[in-house]
Amino acid sequence: MKKFNVSLALIAVAVCALMSFNSLNAYANTVTMTYENPGGQSSGSDYVYPYNFSINGNPTLTPLMCLSFTQDINENESWTSTITQVLGNQQYEEAAYIFSLASAAGASQTTIADAQWANWELFDPGASSSLPGSVSQTDVTTYLNNAASYVTANPNSSLYSEYVVYVPVAGSQVPSTDVTPQLFIGDSSFGGGAPTPEPGSLILLGTGMLGLATSLYRRRRIA
Repeated sequence: MKKFNVSLALIAVAVCALMSFNSLNAYANTVTMTYENPGGQSSGSDYVYPYNFSINGNPTLTPLMCLSFTQDINENESWTSTITQVLGNQQYEEAAYIFSLASAAGASQTTIADAQWANWELFDPGASSSLPGSVSQTDVTTYLNNAASYVTANPNSSLYSEYVVYVPVAGSQVPSTDVTPQLFIGDSSFGGGAPTPEPGSLILLGTGMLGLATSLYRRRRIA
């Protein structure tokens, strides 16, 4: 009877673990982010990647790329964001491809500017009207086309797991008089971007518990 009770307990734990699994909820993580300063690079009158943030008060700054062109943020402004996975959202996947070019080691200022404007146009097509003379619309369009082609050809690329998008929670900004913050994308290894627990871990836990419970139950039946 004792073994049967143990198996029931394991089954209950396994069911709870599997029911709690949701690919997005298991990945998502809400954080507080504070805009500390621009990284020093600009294109025309606009700053481009990197925008430096403190995530959850961490003194080690996290470099992010802005995805929204129509809103403005101010230094020392803070807000709540949900860290969201890239995989499964075509627009985010294209943004990740473009961001990977700008954040690559040794990326030139021209590459960074072109990639930044490409992502701005990806999310806000009207940004093209503000394109500075130093940036070629042809080059920006090439980045956008290449990103779309890459995503189409690589629907499950491992590239997507390397990046996360910070989605602002409307109305959470401080000061409250500031406008709704922008979307940002960054490396998943910075700023608490890695999911805990991972969806795969939940599945392994649940299936492992079910297997152990089944084994105990069968032993009892045989005995």
